[in-house]
Amino acid sequence: MKAAVLKAPGVMELEDYPDPALPRGGALLEILACAVCGTDLKMLGAGHRDLELPRILGHEMVGRILDVDGDSSLAEGDRVQIWPGIACGRCRPCLRQADNLCPEIRIMGFNCDGGFAQLLALPRQSLSGGVNLLPSGADPCLAALAEPLACCINGQEQAAVSRTDRVLICGGGPIGALHALLAECRGCEKIIITERMPHRISLLRKHTGANVVNLAEDPGRAALREEIGSSGVDVILTATPQTRLDGKLLKLLSPGGRLCVFSGPAPGFRRGVVDFAAIHYNEISITGAYGCTSRQDQLAVELLTSGRIKADWLITRKTNLEGFSDAFSHSNERMGMKSVVCVS
Repeated sequence: MKAAVLKAPGVMELEDYPDPALPRGGALLEILACAVCGTDLKMLGAGHRDLELPRILGHEMVGRILDVDGDSSLAEGDRVQIWPGIACGRCRPCLRQADNLCPEIRIMGFNCDGGFAQLLALPRQSLSGGVNLLPSGADPCLAALAEPLACCINGQEQAAVSRTDRVLICGGGPIGALHALLAECRGCEKIIITERMPHRISLLRKHTGANVVNLAEDPGRAALREEIGSSGVDVILTATPQTRLDGKLLKLLSPGGRLCVFSGPAPGFRRGVVDFAAIHYNEISITGAYGCTSRQDQLAVELLTSGRIKADWLITRKTNLEGFSDAFSHSNERMGMKSVVCVS
């Protein structure tokens, strides 16, 4: 098969790669689409704590079943979206439906091979909860956005986002946009997004109901403060690594507010001074969110394929597998929103 293989930071090449074997109790998948994630860009540029090399990247995957070993509800020809985690199913996190926190978890595209290839082997564990059957006519490229949407579901569940909330989303890239669409779906009272790039601001204003603040034109943050108002926001979701996590950010929260550290903060943005007395007196909650559970992934597929969340406009570049480097460049240079590699 053909596969885009990351051999070392900065070295990713399309090459002939051995076809994966059909796993015992598992399935063999023909990849249809795999979207480029910011984590893929991080892995290509600098590595990642969970990355093992050499590696076929790609964890936002949709494919077609080619073969199944043993009894299964899946059949040859079924089109499916894949939750990329391979969890043990036995530990305390798995048993409480937090399988993304499984201490033994392996992740396709991180420490086992992922979707920037023609074929993928699905282990037995994936067939018991990590494979989501797509309805007839579903767009594979759109369904590839289910995993990042599921991550947003995780973040908003951690922050207990509800329809009465005023939500501030820091960053208007693909993740910030998905957070906005999800918050709209939840019926939030007000949604504010901060962004600097004009073409992204234009897309956000056209396709979401959020109030978008152009930080490039608001260096003193006067427009942002006016949008937030004196009462503050109920929830802050960090959707860019360049969000400075400090006391100034917490001051934007209303009493009882929640901060979700969603995007992994970049070096230099993660060690701000925080007033713990203010957290105490104002009952502020701070939570993290990393990845998504298999349950949240299934919910994301339903939201996208049912049309309850309309996110097709987020796909601003499609390439074939031979053009994977163009998809990565489009995402890395932030020329649009989301890139998808259409493998088959």
